[in-house]
Amino acid sequence: MGRKSKRKKASSTAGAGSSPETVMSEAIEPSSRAIRATEKKPPLPLDSSSTKQVKQDVNKISQSMLIKLYNFCTRRPKANEELSVVVSMFGVHLNRRDIYTMKPKGWVSNMVILAAGKIMMEEEKETNGTVTRHIFSPQFMNKVKCDLNLSNEDSHKTWCIDDVSVFILPSKLGYEIYQCKLIFAPTIFEEHWSCYVLEPKDKTLYVLDSMHDKFSTSKKNLDDATKRRFEELLVLMNPGSTKENVSITLVYADVPRQKNIHDCGIYVLKYMEIWDGSVKWQDKTMPDYEYFRQSLLCGWVQHPRNEVREEILKAAGVWGKLS
Repeated sequence: MGRKSKRKKASSTAGAGSSPETVMSEAIEPSSRAIRATEKKPPLPLDSSSTKQVKQDVNKISQSMLIKLYNFCTRRPKANEELSVVVSMFGVHLNRRDIYTMKPKGWVSNMVILAAGKIMMEEEKETNGTVTRHIFSPQFMNKVKCDLNLSNEDSHKTWCIDDVSVFILPSKLGYEIYQCKLIFAPTIFEEHWSCYVLEPKDKTLYVLDSMHDKFSTSKKNLDDATKRRFEELLVLMNPGSTKENVSITLVYADVPRQKNIHDCGIYVLKYMEIWDGSVKWQDKTMPDYEYFRQSLLCGWVQHPRNEVREEILKAAGVWGKLS
């Protein structure tokens, strides 16, 4: 009786059609049915707090590396380093002497403004296939100022195509400037950066000036001369225009006033980046302009088109450490 009971118990444990060897085998190597059952189980939820903390840690490391890169690029160059190139792309080159002006409280140089305009236009062309925001180099307004300083007869001489061909001809630019939505003209006058912006369609010339409440008579004369020169440009750029139908309206845009004497160039760079004819900065304050210096410069250095990118990142000790 005892023997029969033991055999029956072993048989019920193994199951019908299964041997003890089969049970032992499945314990070591699970059957495909067991594997499928496991696969159907929902994955364990991720710890969102841990994931968030990891992202924060990565961001902190990236930010510290960006600060390290910025400090490396904007340190005072030694005499033998001044001409060393830090940014080289789209036909523009910025050396250490130029980049040094992007340091905190630095007074931005002509070359930085020129390079920024070129890079912004080339990036727009690569992204959208066309340029809608044309940015003159500072040399354009230098010509306006130079003509203004000539004798009365010469200063009022109407421009012809030969006077401004390098600035407006499609053969020089690769596109019709008149078809752009906005035309920017950054200018340095009396040691202060400001920017004129022409809206060709509406024939409106905006004056963007972060010290707009301190106009001098000479600045007002420049505003009037710039308005007249842009009217002449409209005639030259658009064959259907005449002097009689290109009257431009001059508008002093309501923009934030700078709170120091060194950030006018940074304000102009920001105008070039985002101004679109509408009211900006409702509370009349600029974004963190010191951070803007850093983000703009580090963006140029890390740009995939920068021909000296790897060299500079390695020299700064951040190669492979930026996300």
